[in-house]
Amino acid sequence: MILPQFRHRHRLSMDRAQMRRSARQTFKTMLILAAAGLVCSSCASTSKFNAGEKGASLREISSSRLPAEIDKVLDDTLLLPAFIGIKIVTADNGAIMYQRNSHKLFHPASNMKLLTTATALRKLGPDYVFKTVVTADTPAENGVLRGNLYISGIGDPLMKTSHLDSLAAELSASGVSRITGDIIGNASCFDDLFWGSGWMWDDEPSTDAAFITPLTVNSNSVVISVTPGRQPGDTVGFSVEPPTEVITIVNEGITSTDTALPEMSVDRVKRDNIVHVKGRMSPGSARQEFPISVWRPELYFLDLLKHCFSAHNVSIAGSMRLDTLHGAHLLGTISHPLDSVLQQINKPSDNLGAENLLKLLAKELRGQRGSTAVGLSIVKSYLFDAGVDTTKIILADGSGLSWYNAISPDAVIHLLSEQYRHKETFNHFYESLPIAGVDGTLKNRMKGTRAEGNVHAKTGSLTGVSSLSGYVKTADGTTLLFSIMCNHFPGDISALRNAQNHILELLADTNFNMP
Repeated sequence: MILPQFRHRHRLSMDRAQMRRSARQTFKTMLILAAAGLVCSSCASTSKFNAGEKGASLREISSSRLPAEIDKVLDDTLLLPAFIGIKIVTADNGAIMYQRNSHKLFHPASNMKLLTTATALRKLGPDYVFKTVVTADTPAENGVLRGNLYISGIGDPLMKTSHLDSLAAELSASGVSRITGDIIGNASCFDDLFWGSGWMWDDEPSTDAAFITPLTVNSNSVVISVTPGRQPGDTVGFSVEPPTEVITIVNEGITSTDTALPEMSVDRVKRDNIVHVKGRMSPGSARQEFPISVWRPELYFLDLLKHCFSAHNVSIAGSMRLDTLHGAHLLGTISHPLDSVLQQINKPSDNLGAENLLKLLAKELRGQRGSTAVGLSIVKSYLFDAGVDTTKIILADGSGLSWYNAISPDAVIHLLSEQYRHKETFNHFYESLPIAGVDGTLKNRMKGTRAEGNVHAKTGSLTGVSSLSGYVKTADGTTLLFSIMCNHFPGDISALRNAQNHILELLADTNFNMP
């Protein structure tokens, strides 16, 4: 709010006491006006951004009123610092319902996953299957597998400890009780670049920035659980899930009620698997869980596999190591369909899954070691075919974690439209997106409105950034494509999300048949 300017004419004969009284009165008036302005601004913002509350979106509006209603949301003083771009079109004929800064470039955050998953679906096909292959030098004889066992990964983001356990169980059930050679992990499917271009150095060890590798398991992360001791002065207890020998814990945590001590924290040394547990926990307090990424996750993968073999009484004479070798005899595969992988990437917004998928595109479509650079060239080629001017965008990774990415709402609308036109694959893409009020990153948004169970869209969040792009059906059943990108917002990101919710509720309430 801009305060009014106060001009005062003072008689030359005014004494200093009068001047002080006048100044005090002026300052008091300014404070009253400023407070009133803040209250009004707060009331305006609250009235506009409470649209996500249950039952708030139950009316219908005409399509002619829609632009003015969206303008009201975007022109709220709370959003003034942000740079916002929007484009909304009808799916069937591309008629523009609303646009603002739609040709400008924005940090898309996880809206980048739309580009990666759409390209994979169209280029690999909906029937593509992720296969982690297990081979050996020779078939097993009399319960002994002579030689090495090899496991070759392609970055399956759905791989869990349970899958490795099933592999060990099946091998044991087939009669194998001993492996005379080594367990060799083959990670040669991808290049050696494990960190994305434009990722922040201090994102490590967040699980949102897990290290990229074709031998992926448990999203390349562990959970450190910390519990207080029985009495003040005791060290805290800890556990690692799943148990693994690649993590070393340095426990400096203490049980204490002394608030002068720092609160409990768990941090991993960068580019190492040494984890420091520090700070205090009060006696009797609840367990705290700290998910962290694992350095060199290929070794973590092999360590978990070793534990699974041991649990099923399969002994290993050799060591666990990495190499580019594979065996001549196929023992089996661990498989997941592309549909499931797309949902894993888009609904919870899995960064690692998106990066692995991007590299896999290079491996499958260009016949070379998977790399981000080649994967991005494939994405750009697909976008060009979809009508995007690829000279006017910047792509740096597959997940949107990079601050180098820059795309426009126009480009996203081209992508969404291209997916919509291909009916044979569209439903695979559509169903992979979070659904408002139902699942994924939209599970708790737009509940109790016509947008609930209706909006299928990808979210995106970075510091000061919030994006939302996808599909919505209006009150009369018209399908709309939308892309909303918000950058450079210094406040609580929930304000941007509330504005997005309000806009989507307006779209869901629109009736094209109303005059």
